[in-house]
Amino acid sequence: MSFNFKNKFKGTVSVIGTSQIDSKTEKLANELGGLLARNNFAVACGGLSGVMEAVCKGAKQEGGFTIGIIPFKDKSLANKYVDVVIPVPFSQARNIVVVLSGDAVVAIAGKAGTLSEICFAWIYEKPIIALTGLDGWSSKMAGKKIDDRRSDTIYGAKTAQEAVDKLNQLFEKGPNTKYGMPNEF
Repeated sequence: MSFNFKNKFKGTVSVIGTSQIDSKTEKLANELGGLLARNNFAVACGGLSGVMEAVCKGAKQEGGFTIGIIPFKDKSLANKYVDVVIPVPFSQARNIVVVLSGDAVVAIAGKAGTLSEICFAWIYEKPIIALTGLDGWSSKMAGKKIDDRRSDTIYGAKTAQEAVDKLNQLFEKGPNTKYGMPNEF
C-alpha cells in the first residue's frame, strides 16, 4: 500500500481549543473538522476531549485524517477519532508540538492552554485564525497582535466556513508564506 501524504492533503491544520465545551462550541468544532476534511486538510490537535474530540469526529465523518498529540505515554488515552497518536508526556509542553505539527492554526474558544498555543503559533510564525462569538481566548484574540515581531494579526472568523475559506486562500498562495496570511484579509 502506498500513501503519499503530500499528494493527498493540502496541508495540516492544528486545531486548538478547550477540553470542556458547550453544545455551541462542540457543533462548531465538529463542523470545522468536516469542512477541513472535505477541503483536503489533515487535522492535528491535542487528541483528548472537548474541541479536540469534536474536530476529529467531524473530520472522520467526512473521511479525513487526524493526528492527536497527547500529554501521556499511553496511546489508548486519545479520543476514538484520532488516526495517529503521538505521545508527548510532558504536560503542557506538548502545546508546542501541537502548534508545530500544523501549517496553520485555528483556535476555538479556549482557556490558558489554548492561549499558550496561540502564543507559540505567533512566535513560530504560523498563520492563526480565531473563531469568534464564543467564550474563551479565540474571541478575545481575534484581530489582535501579540507583539511587534509580526506584521499581521490573528485573523478572526465568525464561522467554520469562513475559517476554511481563509485557509484555502492561504494555501493557494503557498503554506510557507511568511507570517502566514497576507494582510488583505
